[in-house]
This record gives sequence, structure tokens and C-alpha cells, in this order.
Amino acid sequence: MTARPDRSGPVDAPPFATKLAGLLVRLRRGGDEALLRATVALLCEERDLGNVCVLLTAHVGRTLPGHAPFPAAQDWRHGLLATGLCGDGEHDEPTPLVLRPDDRLYLLRHWRTERSLEAALRTRLEAADLVPATTIRGALQPLGLAAQPGRSEPDWQLAAITLAAQRPFALLCGGPGTGKTTTVARLLALLLRVAPATRIALAAPTGKAAARLGEALLARPETATFPAGAVRKPTTLHSLLGYRPLDDSFVRGPDRPLSYDVVVVDEVSMIDPALLAALLAALRPNARLLLVGDKDQLAAVAAGQVLGELTRDVVPGRVGARLAAFVRDATGMELPVSADAPPIADAAVALVTNHRFGADSGIGAFAAALAARRPEAALAALGSGRADLETTNDPAAALATIADELVAAARARDPAEALRLLSSVRVLCASRHGTLGTAAWNERIEALLRERGLRVEGPLYRGRPILVLANDHQNHVWNGDLAVLHPDADGRTMAWLPGADGAPRAIAPARLPPHETAWAMTVHKSQGSEFDTVLVSMPDRPGPSWQAPLVYTAITRARRRAVLVADPALLPAALATWPTRTSGLAAGLARPR
Repeated sequence: MTARPDRSGPVDAPPFATKLAGLLVRLRRGGDEALLRATVALLCEERDLGNVCVLLTAHVGRTLPGHAPFPAAQDWRHGLLATGLCGDGEHDEPTPLVLRPDDRLYLLRHWRTERSLEAALRTRLEAADLVPATTIRGALQPLGLAAQPGRSEPDWQLAAITLAAQRPFALLCGGPGTGKTTTVARLLALLLRVAPATRIALAAPTGKAAARLGEALLARPETATFPAGAVRKPTTLHSLLGYRPLDDSFVRGPDRPLSYDVVVVDEVSMIDPALLAALLAALRPNARLLLVGDKDQLAAVAAGQVLGELTRDVVPGRVGARLAAFVRDATGMELPVSADAPPIADAAVALVTNHRFGADSGIGAFAAALAARRPEAALAALGSGRADLETTNDPAAALATIADELVAAARARDPAEALRLLSSVRVLCASRHGTLGTAAWNERIEALLRERGLRVEGPLYRGRPILVLANDHQNHVWNGDLAVLHPDADGRTMAWLPGADGAPRAIAPARLPPHETAWAMTVHKSQGSEFDTVLVSMPDRPGPSWQAPLVYTAITRARRRAVLVADPALLPAALATWPTRTSGLAAGLARPR
């Protein structure tokens, strides 16, 4: 089921839409002023919902306050073209609006971003192989990565490694525990064996996600053999590209490309089109780009759904004919081919086998069911009574299941122990406000700590977890970082963050950027993180948060145990609701030149 917001009621134009409409009305050469104003209000509303463009045919007949319903698509198109403010984005002078032949309407900025992204991806999808199959075959055997004789099912990790070594663009997707990090580590080992001087950069959308990528890779045995300095410490994409906040631009670009031979980006579901377009523009033509992510997680906060668009036509368990032929030549392995597959199918591999959760895992069964779009099976997993996945509609009962873990974190003896214990348990909420939002949960937990004899008065109490809300480049503190307040050796209260060498580093609380208490945090803020135990709190009434990607993202942050606080009557519809965002990227990549 694809969810769309209710379109039956009126839409009030937000202030930005009102200002933009007023400007465009003054610039228009003709056409219907009321239609133009209504269209601008619609464009801005759709942008706020995460849509890159508006498909006119999807809104025909919709009524805006004080106006007639939107006309038929052809009449709507003619009315917009009559204003002189719409071009096709290809052959005209730049215009504030872009109206494509397929009736997709864009703000010029969004069209330029999508066009740049499509062009860069097309170039990489059509590029020649970077290495011959014989070179990969020769390097796989010494690393113990060759295909296993007699194996009945394809080794999709091996297929992904072969793909990413072969092409300048590759996409690796899969749910939690499917071996994405293992695949990346083995790929880097292969590339460094083929070319020891290879320079590799690792990045993610947030500092927390970048740190977790580094931790996960360092735990892999393959990385112990990497040459010193071959792999750059994981960083945020903004840092990698040299973000300049004063003019909202990047140092790195076509004129100053990145020097790396390989760039691996994790948690791609969180990336918006503009950021990915900037990254592609900053890569050298022969540099490899590997995007890694889980297509079922929440999309970026900004407009667009890049990972969802790129994987829309990818069939799990099947690949394009070109990729299948190369994998056969390099490994001897046969892969199922998707007939009439678009070019992206030759650059994408989906991992589906879960190596983290056992056959009796409720979390694993829930995640697999939602990934397969089987909401009834996901609901059954929630009600199966398995030890690692509990459900309740009672916040107090849910809190009792994690109370000892929270108290232990608050009583930690030193900052290192506090950070370790805090990273093992977290409350994740669909929203910040309401009786089941982050603010209310933070109050509940602090009340629990008081009952257990702990002092939690004021903003500087010992053991208070902190979520950083903004970047501070000078102090190397990033939006999404988790810290804890704890006294130093002299008894001064300091904010402690995980250090590069594993030991906590301290910063005075007064020097922190904006931050908030983080016993509980939103699901959006938790992306890129994992905890041993999570308590997931859903709102007590229907609303936009009741959707499958949010529940899926929240529960899969748990490595060992998840407790879901939710009204059981609202769950069936939520687990069947997969919002989509309107964009032309997938269609553009599938079109022949």
C-alpha cells in the first residue's frame, strides 16, 4: 500500500509560497493568476512533504481555497505555459518553473539538482569496466573470496564485491545484519590487493553514522592487513566535501575534485539529491563510488528519496545481463537475470540473508516481513511472544523492562563506562511532543532515577545523556553526537564524547553547541546508530508518524531486544503504509538516451 496524504481538504499556502507566488505573478506575461498562485502553493506543500516535483495528473480536480478545482492536465499545462514562467529545462532560457513533457512540474532548483544527478549517474552507469574479469579472478582466490564449488544459491556478497571492483558506480543495499559491512571490508581488501596504492575515503551523512561505520569496519579482520594510511578515517559527507556554511557551498567540486580512488558512503537512505549530486560532481571520472544503505529506512529530511528511487526498479535476487556476465567471467558464479532490466540493475546488488538474527528472532522476522512488504507477517512477528521483541500499550510497563539498564547508565563510575552503558539502551520516539514524545519520556526517566535515589536536578546532573543538535567545526562536535555529563578528575562537570582512540574526550558544557537531554530521542535522530535495547514509542493517535518505514527503522536500531509501545488498533494500517516521494529520477535513468 502506498500512502498519500489526504487530498480532499483545502491547502493553506505557507508564507514562503505566498511570497513566491507574489513574485511570480509580477513576472508573468499572461495566463491565469489564480491558477498560478494555486500551483505555487501546491508545489511548496509537496516540497514540504518531501516531493521533488508535482505530477499534474495526480492532482487534477483537487480544490484550493477560493479557487476552482485544478483543471485537466492538458489545460493546466497550457495555463502554466501561458505565464511565460515555465520552460522544459532543456532548450529554453532558465525559468522559475520547469514543466517536463511527462507533466512533472519542478521548481528550477530542484530540476537542476535532479538533472545533474541523473547525468552524473548515467555517465557512470555507461562507463567501461575499470578492471578486467581476469584481474578480479586472480585477486579473489588469495583472499579466500572465490565462489564455493557446489553452492546452490548465489553468493550475493561476492557478487557485490565483484560489481564494486568492476564499475565506477555501485549500489549495495540490505537490511540490518545482512553483511553490508563485511562486504565493504572484503571489497576494500580486494581493491588494495589489486592496487596497493589505492586511496580510500569512508563517509556517511552524519557524524554518528560515520563513527559507527569506522567501528564496524575496524572489527572486521580484513582491515588488519590494510596498508597504513590507505583508508581515511570515516567522516561526514559535508566534511569530506569541505562544506562552507557562509555561502552554502563546497570546496570540492569539478574544479577541485577529491583525490580518492574509492569513496564508500554508508546510510545512503539519509542522503538528499542535492548532497549526492555534489558528491558525484566532486569525484574524478575513474574514481569508484559505492553507496551502501537500507532502502526501507526513513528517507532524508529534505525533499527527495534517492535510495528509494535508485532501487525502485531493482528486483532482489536478480541483476542485469551485463553484471551477470561479468560475475560469471570473474567468479564462475551464475546469477539470475532480470529481463528487460534498466541500467541501474547492472550496478546494484541487494543482500537478503540475515546473519545477525537467528531463526527464532522476533526482530529478524519483523524486519524481513516488512522488507518483503508482508504487513500481516510483520504483525504476527510483533505478537509472537518472542523474547527479543515485546509489545505493550502501557508506557509504565514498558519503562519497567529497561529501568535497570537506565539506572546502571546513570550510576556509571566513569565517563567511559557511562558512554558504553548509554550506547546499549535508548528510548526512540516518533515525535518530540505529546504524552509519548521525547520530552515526556525524558521526564518519565528522570522521575524513575529520582525514585532510585539519583540526583537529576538542573541541566548539569551527573550521568545526563546529551544529544548535540548542531555542528561545531572548531571543537569537532557534530550534529547527532551523543555525550554524557560526568565529573573529571578535579570534580568539574564535563561533557564527554567518544574519542578517536576509544578513550572519551572532554569538553566544557558551556562550549557545546545547542543540545538536549537524550534518554529519549526521535527515530529520525537515531538513524546511523545501534543499541542493544530500544524502547520504541509510537503516538497514541493516528497521524503521519504511523508508517512502516518509521516503525521498521526504530525496531531495527536494536541489536538484541526491542520493546514497542503502541496502540494495537493502529498497527495494521501503519505496517501497510509505505509513503513514496514524487521524483523523476528513476524514470529518467530508465529512459534511453
